Amino acid sequence: MGISVTLSSKRESSVNPILFASKPTDLIEEIEQFRLETARLERVYELHRKLGESLDLDSMMEAFSRWLAPLLRHDLVAYRHFGRVRMPTACSCHGPHRQLLMESAFELLENPITEEKQGIVESLGLYYHIWPLGKSGRDNLLLVHRQSDSTWKNHSNKIESILEDLQGPIERALVYEDLYEQARRDALTGLDNRRVFLERAKQEMTCSERYGQPLILACLDLDHFKSINDQLGHGEGDLVLKRVSEEFTRCVRDSDVLARIGGDEFAMILPNTPLSNAHFLMDRICHSIKGLGFKAPDADVLGVSIGLAQWPAGATLEEWWELADAALYRAKNNGRSQASL
Repeated sequence: MGISVTLSSKRESSVNPILFASKPTDLIEEIEQFRLETARLERVYELHRKLGESLDLDSMMEAFSRWLAPLLRHDLVAYRHFGRVRMPTACSCHGPHRQLLMESAFELLENPITEEKQGIVESLGLYYHIWPLGKSGRDNLLLVHRQSDSTWKNHSNKIESILEDLQGPIERALVYEDLYEQARRDALTGLDNRRVFLERAKQEMTCSERYGQPLILACLDLDHFKSINDQLGHGEGDLVLKRVSEEFTRCVRDSDVLARIGGDEFAMILPNTPLSNAHFLMDRICHSIKGLGFKAPDADVLGVSIGLAQWPAGATLEEWWELADAALYRAKNNGRSQASL
């Protein structure tokens, strides 16, 4: 963006020095406007530079907060995208004050504003403002600051002037997050994929070693799934895999790791779980999957065979996997649709 400075609405072949000299204030005003616009563009360029260095929304909010700090003292910047649970936030507070402010920010962006919610922020000696972002008008940017109403208007105008510049990088970060999430999810079932499972397994092994807690690996393989695929088609097979995945998810805890390894093979990691408790859970899962009643004509009902192994401290992931895989083969050889140690 640029500003064209015009001294006269009509260009003449010769400039009247008297006319030019009679309007010095016009020239001074235009120069001042040009200076202000140049400074604004420099700030916008600096904002784009900072945002361009960030790929995820949390880093982007932090970059925006740092850019905004010299212009406006504030305690929190948060972004809420309609339909997403997570609220990317940059907060400069610490301790109980931070926790209270984060909870208040989520409430302000999640639900209609009430006097009670306003009071929580005001009780901290703070003020807040919310701007709609995006075409839907349902995405919002929250700023919690320390400017009273009497001094807020000038700051508000400055922020509103850059909201459009902020929207583009935010949309880019949303696309990046979607692509990143897709790369870590099984496309059919929505479960973690093999790559994520391997990452989480190593993390859980480290935690188990540090705190001395039992860690269980379960290898799961569907029984009689091939007959469904062969006789009813892959479309029906996909529906069965989705339904089985939902049943697995229903049976495990949020802290457990559940992934589709490939085809009709799944794996679970159960942190801080005694082997006896894990065996009880897997028996329940075997019963639950068989209870779904999926089967091809003249074939056995779909089931699941499971091999269990507790992580031996110091063992590699490959060694641990071999133990669970050997237990899985025992479950298959002993009649299927059961869990084996």
